[in-house]
Amino acid sequence: MQAIFITMLLCLLVLLPSKAIADKNSILIAHQNNSNINQELINQLKGNSKLASYNVQHQDISNDNLNTTTLNRYQLIIAIGSKTSKSLLDAKISAPVLSLLMPRHLNESFKKLYKDKKNWSSLIIDHPIDRHFHLISSIMGKHKKVAVLLGPYTKDQKKTLKNAARKTQQRLVTEIVDDPAKTSSSLKKLNNTADVLLTLPDPVIYNKKTIRGILLTSYRKKLPITGFSKAYVKAGAIAAVYSRPEQISQQAAVISDNFLISNNFEQRVYFPDDFSVALNRKLARSLGINMKSDSAIIKKIKKAERKK
Repeated sequence: MQAIFITMLLCLLVLLPSKAIADKNSILIAHQNNSNINQELINQLKGNSKLASYNVQHQDISNDNLNTTTLNRYQLIIAIGSKTSKSLLDAKISAPVLSLLMPRHLNESFKKLYKDKKNWSSLIIDHPIDRHFHLISSIMGKHKKVAVLLGPYTKDQKKTLKNAARKTQQRLVTEIVDDPAKTSSSLKKLNNTADVLLTLPDPVIYNKKTIRGILLTSYRKKLPITGFSKAYVKAGAIAAVYSRPEQISQQAAVISDNFLISNNFEQRVYFPDDFSVALNRKLARSLGINMKSDSAIIKKIKKAERKK
């Protein structure tokens, strides 16, 4: 009788869905093609106090050796980057996934492509549009004409841009760029009327082939640029908001902890909460712009965000 009971129990365990036999308090950090920022983010997550009580492991899944049975044993998988996220979503695993360092435009595409994946959320790399306008206000003041080039991946944000400009008392002027070859001519149209060019991450407009020309054209016309990354400021923008790996890891740890407590993501998409600013003071001064300290600018942006 006992042998029959054990046999039935084993059969039941085999038939149970992988979610039911997930290892308690287990988190996998999945990554591919390790970069410096990936490694720093992994280290920050592994050392985060919010995740100290969990069994946190990491695995490079670059070789496509995805063992779905093993992956499904984790209570949560944190995917570093869009390529890693796509590999996991393609594998149709049942384990919940939290994606990090995901661009907004790719996240929107993935939501349509993997609409059946309910237990998946993303902490995207893009910052809220309002935050970019608050950055401009904190550096240049209000009532400025803010120019934006919109491509295939950003033209859906036109309404959001209008609302942000209205709330921050700025004026918005936009140009649609459907063809990369027309980027230069579209930029020249804006150069004659704009006070500042706000760049958004659209790979059709801003890529390795176009970036140098855009920066040089804007500099010659004395048009300041606010970028969307620290690297962009190094290349020639006057300012940008961005999140450091420790800031991303802190928010990801909070999201992960809340998920493992409630077994539910509060949001399908999270924008970065905390941020830093990158400033090119020398370039700004050459354009007649005097900047306050980093901390003063961040404080002013956060104060404006609390008022909304």
